[in-house]
Amino acid sequence: MFINQIARRTAYVLLLVVIAAVFVTPYVFAVMAAFKPLGEIQSGHAWDLPQHFTFDNFTTIFGEYHFGDYLLNTAGVTLILAVGQVGFSLMGAYAFARLDFPGREAIFWGYLMMLMVPNVVTMIPLYVMMSKAGAVNTYWALFLPYVFGTPYTVFLMRQYLLSIPGEVIEAARLDGCSELRILTRVVVPMARPIIVTATIIAVIFGWNNFLWPLIATDSNALQTLTVGIANFNSNFAAQWNLVLAGSLVALIPMVVLFVVFQKHIVNSVNVSGASR
Repeated sequence: MFINQIARRTAYVLLLVVIAAVFVTPYVFAVMAAFKPLGEIQSGHAWDLPQHFTFDNFTTIFGEYHFGDYLLNTAGVTLILAVGQVGFSLMGAYAFARLDFPGREAIFWGYLMMLMVPNVVTMIPLYVMMSKAGAVNTYWALFLPYVFGTPYTVFLMRQYLLSIPGEVIEAARLDGCSELRILTRVVVPMARPIIVTATIIAVIFGWNNFLWPLIATDSNALQTLTVGIANFNSNFAAQWNLVLAGSLVALIPMVVLFVVFQKHIVNSVNVSGASR
């Protein structure tokens, strides 16, 4: 029996190693290729260590392609999107979890059904709305469609708020606190883990969003990271050295974000899963 346990554990570890290798291998390739000239990548030595280690790819994207502007645009849009999305989602989640009003459950489940609508389906209506509002090809178009919350973040926060004891909120109401004061002074401190998680989700979405910025803007001055990296591939040749160098720069902030806050993500998901 002891031998069987060792065999099962060994098989489990080997399976995890294989899965990890599948996920890590593309990143290893990207890191190595980001420091290679284009000719070396195209010569059949893409998986080898760099024979001519160079930083020219990075100087090119920041010098000739103004990659720093893409970074600033993406950071600004992501910040506004995350703050707005988390704030409005928290207010909606509090209303669905702790306020009694006619049709609350029907409205919530109807809102939740929007999760089943593919994001690409809404692109044309969103573009028409932004065009009529005169917001196309402006910074407003990059974050307005997402700043008022999403069904997923509202659902995630609602499930967490349901785990907060109702007696605490009732006590605050008996003390004469308004709903806004209860939300900001009572709920927010207790819901800090899920707020951090929702913020991380919003930041990752805003940072990696590609299709909508591609549709909503055509000005180089408004381009975000993902669109800027895609433009490194010209109509005549794919500049993979620049694409991978830009992708590596764009990846670093997200890796740091996840490493720093991964404990908050795990804890909040566990609590929301255990809520009623």
